[in-house]
Amino acid sequence: MKQDRSRKIDELVTRTMVEEKIPGISLSVVDKEGIVYSRGYGSRRLEGNLPATPDTLYGIGSCSKSFAALAVMQLVERGKVDTHDLISDHLPVDFGSREVTVHHLLTHSSGMPSLAVSELLIDRLIGMDERGTPMGSLEDFYQHLNGAVDEMREPGELFFYFNSGYTLLGELVSTLSGMPFEVFVKKNILEPLNMERSTFLEEEYEVDPDVMTPYFMDEDSPKPTPIPLRELGYAPGGLMSSVRELSSYIMMNMNGDERLLDRDLLEKMHMPYVKRPGGAYGYGWSVEEFMGHKFVGHGGSIAVSTAYVGFTPTAGIALLINTAGATSPQFLAKACLSLAEGRDHMEDVPYYTRRERMKQLTGEYHSYRGLKKARVEPLGALLKLTFLERLEKETYALVPEHKLLEGYRFHAITGDGTRIPVEFDVDERRVDLYIDRWRLHKTA
Repeated sequence: MKQDRSRKIDELVTRTMVEEKIPGISLSVVDKEGIVYSRGYGSRRLEGNLPATPDTLYGIGSCSKSFAALAVMQLVERGKVDTHDLISDHLPVDFGSREVTVHHLLTHSSGMPSLAVSELLIDRLIGMDERGTPMGSLEDFYQHLNGAVDEMREPGELFFYFNSGYTLLGELVSTLSGMPFEVFVKKNILEPLNMERSTFLEEEYEVDPDVMTPYFMDEDSPKPTPIPLRELGYAPGGLMSSVRELSSYIMMNMNGDERLLDRDLLEKMHMPYVKRPGGAYGYGWSVEEFMGHKFVGHGGSIAVSTAYVGFTPTAGIALLINTAGATSPQFLAKACLSLAEGRDHMEDVPYYTRRERMKQLTGEYHSYRGLKKARVEPLGALLKLTFLERLEKETYALVPEHKLLEGYRFHAITGDGTRIPVEFDVDERRVDLYIDRWRLHKTA
């Protein structure tokens, strides 16, 4: 990779880490032939200041789903199952009269909403919360799942991201192959790709010399936690891997590898089956357009470690973080891939343009001679306007009229539902805010 491109990537990653107090990040950029850029930033463990490297193992969260989907498709190729099979023909699930297929589970279109099993287990295992729901065994899982049948919509109607559906797919792989899910994946995916250190197993993770410490990001600083590895979460989100080993996996998906899966079946995994916000979903992968190409990718989070992997027909990226920062790894990974391709990440990844424009508007405001004061601050993906009065505070959520804040026009909603126009006038010297009867000027 050209030096100016790698320098821009380094600057973006480092700036993100400083702004969000992220301990460590590792990334790898590939083309169809191999790794073109790879490095670690910061610390995989703050205690002892151990560096993050391209070989550091992180929890990749839901990026694991494509491995589970690939395992299912390997069994399809062997004639063990068909994607149109009812899951109830293979496992002890009871969805009543609703016919949920393997395809529905692969594409999150089963009609079952999230049942919060992953959230329950992650919180429990990192010691952050206890929700008081039995989930200590596979039997507990099936009881929880089968008891939720009245929560369902008809299969195929909606995209409901359903982690437990991938737990079922992991059990399907185990049942049909006669071996534990993690053993099947190791034998049929990890070993052929020389992903020798990638693992689902805590005992292997604990003895590896280059692993992340997971951090929970509280208000002041990152706090170390246990790694929330859980057997029920292996298929939906339990793999530990490094950007170096994930590079082999990404290139396999770009180039195909008949040792793992027939090319036609692999391409079926990358097809858009179910619409979702911002794109569609295939088999264990999100599918959208990025930089003018089909882009296949997936993010992952286990609350204390986040990840993103994705690829176009000619380039791919793996990015791993040992905490959950404010910036989604999806946005950072796509921005880095844009820079690696010699493009403008601000144009390719709207998140950054939107964020910079919101920063321009954030701050303290006052009217003529400071008689009326207000504050504008972030409110998730929106802005919040608060009038700072001595006796009472009046607060509005500011909803932008355009996705990228073009024209800096917003609206606020009053208690009776009336929409109030809000407009910012921005130039190099000043920012003014207009709402109702007021013109307010941003202070320094």
